[in-house]
Amino acid sequence: MGPRSARTRRQSGLLVCWLLALASGCAEVTTRDSFVRNALRDRVERHEAKRTPVDPLASILARDGLFELALEDPAAAATRLEARLSNRPEPGGALALAELSYRAGMSKISKAPDQAIAWLRDSAALATIALKEPESPVPDLAVQVHNRALARLVRIAQTEGKRNDLGWQKVLRRHGVVLEGASPDLAPGRFEDLLIVEDIRVSGMQHVYREAGIGVPLVVHRRVDPAGSPDPLDRFHPRELRMAATAIVSPIGDIQGGAWRRYPITLALLDPFVDQSIQLGSRELSVASDRTSPLAVQVSQGQLSTLEFTGLFDSDFRRPGVEAGLYLLRPYQPGKIPVVLVHGLFSSPRAYLQTMNELENDLEIDSRYQFWVYLYPTGQPIPASAMELRASLNKVRDALDPNHDDPSMNQMVLVGHSMGGLLSKMMVQDSGLKLWEAAFRRPVAELKASPRTRKALDDALIFDPLPFVKRVIFIATPHRGSPIADQWFGRTIASMIRRTSEQAEIAKEIVELNGPDLIAPELRRMPLNAIGNLRTDSPILQTLDKIPIDPSVPYHSIIPQIGKLLPTDGVVEYRSSHLEGSESELVFPGTHFSQKDPVVTAELTRILREHIRQF
Repeated sequence: MGPRSARTRRQSGLLVCWLLALASGCAEVTTRDSFVRNALRDRVERHEAKRTPVDPLASILARDGLFELALEDPAAAATRLEARLSNRPEPGGALALAELSYRAGMSKISKAPDQAIAWLRDSAALATIALKEPESPVPDLAVQVHNRALARLVRIAQTEGKRNDLGWQKVLRRHGVVLEGASPDLAPGRFEDLLIVEDIRVSGMQHVYREAGIGVPLVVHRRVDPAGSPDPLDRFHPRELRMAATAIVSPIGDIQGGAWRRYPITLALLDPFVDQSIQLGSRELSVASDRTSPLAVQVSQGQLSTLEFTGLFDSDFRRPGVEAGLYLLRPYQPGKIPVVLVHGLFSSPRAYLQTMNELENDLEIDSRYQFWVYLYPTGQPIPASAMELRASLNKVRDALDPNHDDPSMNQMVLVGHSMGGLLSKMMVQDSGLKLWEAAFRRPVAELKASPRTRKALDDALIFDPLPFVKRVIFIATPHRGSPIADQWFGRTIASMIRRTSEQAEIAKEIVELNGPDLIAPELRRMPLNAIGNLRTDSPILQTLDKIPIDPSVPYHSIIPQIGKLLPTDGVVEYRSSHLEGSESELVFPGTHFSQKDPVVTAELTRILREHIRQF
């Protein structure tokens, strides 16, 4: 076997590995309405609401001679029981009335939904009153009644709001229920609808982080208008933002004398990442939560899978309302260190879904860090993408910390997967004129160009380290390119990538004003796009590889490898991923798309904890 034949077999093997890795990396997380499960749950709950009452409800009903009436007409029995308890409260009375009101509400759902809303409202409120009573029996049952009644209340209010073209919040207000957010970001006026987490099914997540307790976990949906919003921070939220919340009913007053009916009932929306317990009387109760499903809905129901394709082949998104930039999927949290996750080629923030879910649910990590994602069209030249990342980081920092007095903002960590690692590295390098000289055959001063073109080229090719970036983590990063980009597959894909109109205009202008000889011969032989830049003989990568990382910034390498016989992850060889001088290097069995592997998450967790100790 000759050298060419061996090389061809090796290249073919790499391509097969790449395709296998791509197939494993595209396993999607999905969220959908769980129609069958919801229908079964509905039937079970309706059946249970008709069962013979048990204590404490049974004893109280029997003592008041209401047992038979409760079976035939729970609404009438509840009215009589409330009248008696209002004059003579007793331990367990509020809970019994809450359960009976729930039965009344369930009996009215089909024929009188308006009445059902009123009864379910009362049931949830009375269950909360019961939990505030120190001598109240069976607190677990009170939590169950509260949660079931509140979930039904929200569902019916949404159904009636759509049917009457009122909106579900107006339906609740008509029944004396006011909404209140535990934070400005959960203020009712800022979102338009919500999902009960119990009503959706999430598939594909490694872990779903849920906690039992009082309250109904929700996915709150906001439509963000960056131009029209009075909140300037909305510029850094996705147009379609889903957030986690937990709903809890909170009445004022107790059952004696009907005090609880004199005021509106509050439906409070809590942040499950912040409000993990609530005090009701002498009881401290855990708040129910689901901190995974909202993130899964955010990522799976957006346009990210489409943007991955268009962002590669058009070097732009070309979608209304979609812009490259840095995005916050949760509210800004002053005092927490930003960790910016930068995806790679033919990818999007979907690549970090599992990683974010794991890190945000690590109590120590979440208490000290906030996680942001960078979205960009991956087909454009690497210096152009790095330029936009640099501009986004500066813009977000200036907007969130305009006085630059939050110390945590000066300890930013960048995590880059694949090509995203190259972009991240360029945030902590001093290019001088090295990239310019690798691209052009004339000095900066001799370039003929319009001010707009000159600025674009300067911003892309001449840059300083960002002083607030203090650590970089590389995952499967091709510092010296990928052989896939060299071969027919890479060349074919590269030929299909179209420049943005702005990039085409700049290229046309500099050639017309300076002649084709301005561009370095090596670059003229390569497509001026990301895949061309990723070739192993790319002068852009070769130059970046020679520019040192700011010595004050520690960096780490996480390198998956298929095996000892193939020192590659299927796309990037070890010799390309390895960096001398790294503070740590983890090599583990995996493919190029193993960024969501638990091994990677564990290493990220270790490094982030180390970052806390050092600063």
